[in-house]
Amino acid sequence: MRDTLYVLRPGFEDQGQSWFCPYSSQVIGMLTYYPQLRETVDVVELGFEKPRQPVAELIGESNQSLPVLLLGDAAPEAVPGVNIATASGRRFVSKTIEILRYLAATHGVPPPH
Repeated sequence: MRDTLYVLRPGFEDQGQSWFCPYSSQVIGMLTYYPQLRETVDVVELGFEKPRQPVAELIGESNQSLPVLLLGDAAPEAVPGVNIATASGRRFVSKTIEILRYLAATHGVPPPH
């Protein structure tokens, strides 16, 4: 299994209005800056409604905030500045800045400043 990034689909509806997630857009922005990342990371867009399947099923309903990066089998055990959490036997990174740090550290692109 490869690293899989789950983000909120832009233009989701909530409270009678259309929105985008600024945190998801930051990570998508990095993938736009460095398109080679898309060759090694699967990206899945999900709707706003909960439970957010398959994230809730994979790492639990308490961990379904997005964006979240589920780590693949070959992911390192530790990355400086990144908290790698575990739930239901799966490792993941859930803070946006730490997702960006992880991607930079593991894919040889510049880190966020």
